[in-house]
Amino acid sequence: MHLPRRTALGLLAAFPAAAQTRPWPSRALRCIVPSAPGGYEVYARILAPRLSELLGQPVVVDNKPGANGTIGMQELQRSPPDGYTFMFAHVGAISIGTSVYPNMPLDPVEDLASIAVAVTSPLVWLVNPATPFRSLPDMVARVQAEPGIWRYALPASGSIPHLVMEDFKRRHRLDLPAVPYRSTPQSLLAVIAGEVPIVLDSLGASSGHVAGGRLRALAVTSRDRTERLPEVPTVLETGLDEREWVAWYAFMAPKGTPPEAIQRLNEVINRALQEAPTVARFRDLGALPRITTPAETLEFIRAEKSDFSAIARAGKIRVE
Repeated sequence: MHLPRRTALGLLAAFPAAAQTRPWPSRALRCIVPSAPGGYEVYARILAPRLSELLGQPVVVDNKPGANGTIGMQELQRSPPDGYTFMFAHVGAISIGTSVYPNMPLDPVEDLASIAVAVTSPLVWLVNPATPFRSLPDMVARVQAEPGIWRYALPASGSIPHLVMEDFKRRHRLDLPAVPYRSTPQSLLAVIAGEVPIVLDSLGASSGHVAGGRLRALAVTSRDRTERLPEVPTVLETGLDEREWVAWYAFMAPKGTPPEAIQRLNEVINRALQEAPTVARFRDLGALPRITTPAETLEFIRAEKSDFSAIARAGKIRVE
């Protein structure tokens, strides 16, 4: 049987349209992490297999380090906004960079699409056990009484510990010079060795040293005490701060990604974050899952950007 020519042409014309309307996702997805392997990307690698199961397609984690996260974020910005490429990045890249790095080529908060804030981790005030400090108020009083004598180890310029520490110093009038190091492990080892007495850094990296007696924890910066260090008070409990500060990690997509894809990614991320195996693994790393909508994510990262911008201006913090 031969179809009329008009009918046959109609069927042929329909094939491309049908191909374009295949259910999303119909192929592998790429999750860009703008950092080198071995750091916070562990959270993305924990989530990726479960996201693959929930989406029915592979989710491949792709490290794109360099330029304080800018290289990976620019690659995301250039990617087609089709839902097949998204990013997992940290607070420094998303909400701090534009305030401290000159000539940033993009503003991640406004030039990318928000999906979810997925992970938070408190910072910890830490000292060498040989110091006389038994509490954070002890430390503040001693540093105020002996200006310029005490120093702190800075794990990375422009990082959240850097800005939180400089804000704390300004508010409490502390003359506490920074000693820069190239990484968290180096700064922690410097305090353990007694080269520098004080450091503010992540719970995940430091809790093992605290448990082993190599560092003394004075306070955590989260709103609530952490299960990893339940005996350590929060900075809010000491009355030395009025808000919590946490390191956080969020999923973003290219601007213009279809809302349906953003919403679906948000749903599967939040589902994975609430499952017991994920919660347990994150807690082992000193982190907690966080459940947010895309709208809540955008509101949160904008507020964080505003706060860090104010700190950078007040402290004249610029990183070349």
